[in-house]
Amino acid sequence: DLVQHKALFEKLKPRHMSGDEPEFEVSNDERQAHPRVFFITDAFWQSGPLVTLFRSLDAWNVQDWRQSIGDNLPGGNPPRKRVELANPKVVNSPAPKGLWRNCYNDAWLATLKKHEIRKLRIINKDYDFKLPDWSKATQPVEESESDTESDDSGDE
Repeated sequence: DLVQHKALFEKLKPRHMSGDEPEFEVSNDERQAHPRVFFITDAFWQSGPLVTLFRSLDAWNVQDWRQSIGDNLPGGNPPRKRVELANPKVVNSPAPKGLWRNCYNDAWLATLKKHEIRKLRIINKDYDFKLPDWSKATQPVEESESDTESDDSGDE
């Protein structure tokens, strides 16, 4: 269940997240009006485990969108195709205050002055980045033996 991550996400705003930049396909000197691919830009303040959490949730969002059926089809555009580069652009975006110590990148923290670190009000505990097993959440529900037995008993 993702409820365990509510406290983390309540501290985040869009400006704290990684961004993305469009890849424009150029043909005949014309730029594509609606790019299909976006390269992820990393926020320097984010730790590796936090980035992994965000990327996993991005993937889940895309998977969830693809599995929509019937009347549950989402309106509007599909999720962006966000591509993680081997050497991504890293930006020094604003960092949220009050996160757990392992949410912040140690290399980024090393660039800050002591008073700037104090202003972050870092929680002196490690955050649990664990996610539920998505494969179990996406598998169809199978009938149990007791369900089929109860169905058979009414036909006799």
